[in-house]
Order: sequence, then structure tokens, then C-alpha cells
Amino acid sequence: MTTEELQAALDKGDPIEDADFSEVEWKDASCAEAKFLRCRFIKCRFAHADFRAATFEDCIFTDKGASVGSTFAFTELREARLIRCDLSFCHFDRCKLFAIEMDRCNLLGARFTGADFSHSFGKKVVQTKAAFRRCNLDVTNLVAIRLPQCDLSGSSFREADLTDADLSGANLQECDLQECELLRVNLASADIRRAKIAGLNVLNLKSVQGLKISADQQWLLLAAIGIEVHPDKPRCAG
Repeated sequence: MTTEELQAALDKGDPIEDADFSEVEWKDASCAEAKFLRCRFIKCRFAHADFRAATFEDCIFTDKGASVGSTFAFTELREARLIRCDLSFCHFDRCKLFAIEMDRCNLLGARFTGADFSHSFGKKVVQTKAAFRRCNLDVTNLVAIRLPQCDLSGSSFREADLTDADLSGANLQECDLQECELLRVNLASADIRRAKIAGLNVLNLKSVQGLKISADQQWLLLAAIGIEVHPDKPRCAG
């Protein structure tokens, strides 16, 4: 697809389908509300681009052979929706991601640096909103990320680095949190019911006040901090 064909389709609001973009510089691109279906973005760079409310479905943003993903720098992705996309090894550098939705996306080894999932609605009203549902976030760099009250249900975080992250009130039901770095993570009021939490040490967390767990998880959490639980012996009658 040529630049002229792309711009004509965007101007008409037509979806961009089955297009290949290799090493394209999307600098200052204006693609708000655009729709991309089954497109390939190989080693692309999105700098100061506007993709507000854009939709990406079954798109690929990574060169699988070289394990190199595309780069998003200062990109506007508020209210964007990505469905079944491969974003492995991509770098999100100081992007605006308020109300972004990712469903069943592959984010293996991705990096989020200074990503902002919040939006100010006034001097004293700041809201954070995002959803990563059933995504692969293994080996992802999420250091100091702020996702309070966000929906991360069903996602895998194996070997991900969540040091100093704020996940207070987040929906982490059915997530895989095994082998990830959770040092000083805020899990206050978070919901980890039915999540895989083997090895999770609550003493390393910033807060667990109001943390929601399922009954079978209590034994794992106690064992991780060295507490042995012994069932009461039945008392003999008489």
C-alpha cells in the first residue's frame, strides 16, 4: 500500500486490511479512529503519532525472526483497542494509554517506560483506566507502572518485572503471577482469586490491605512466609 492509498483510505474512514509496513516512520501521523485489520508493522517507529480510539485486530508489530518489536514514542493511544495482536518486544516509551484495551494480545518481552494510563478531568480529578484481558505479558518490563482499578484478568505475568507497580484494586483474577518480580507492589484491595500465586511472598509487597483471595490460596500465601499450618487433631470423646 502506497502512502497516497493509505491516506485516501484514512480520509474515507475505510479499514486498512492486509497491508504490510516495514521500517516505516509514523512520525506525527494522524490516524485517530482508524481501523487496521490483519496488518503487519515490522520494525516500525510511531513517534508523536495520534492513534486515539484506533482499532487494531489480528495485527503484527514484531519481527519474529529477529525478536525485534516496533517502537511507540510519545504516541497517543487513548481509547485504542487491540485484539489478538502480536506486540512482543515492542517498546512503549512515554505514551498516553488512558482507557486502552488489549484483548488476547501477545506482549512477550515488551517494555513500558513512562507509560501513562491516567487522564486528568480537572485539577483534582485524575482517573486511571486500562484493560489487558487474557494477554501474554511474560518477561515484560512493567517497573513502577500504575494500573490501579484496572482489568488484567486472565493474563500471564511469568518472569515479568512489576517492581514498585501500583495494582491496587486491580482485577487479577485467573492471572499467572508465578516467577514474576513483585517487590514493593501495591496490591491493596486487588482481586487475585483463582490466580496462580505459587511463591508469592506478601512480606515483599507494599500493601495487601483488603486483598481478595480464594480459600485455597491462603495456604500458599502462609507457606511462602514460612508459616506452617497444622490441622487441628480431633478430640477424643469422654
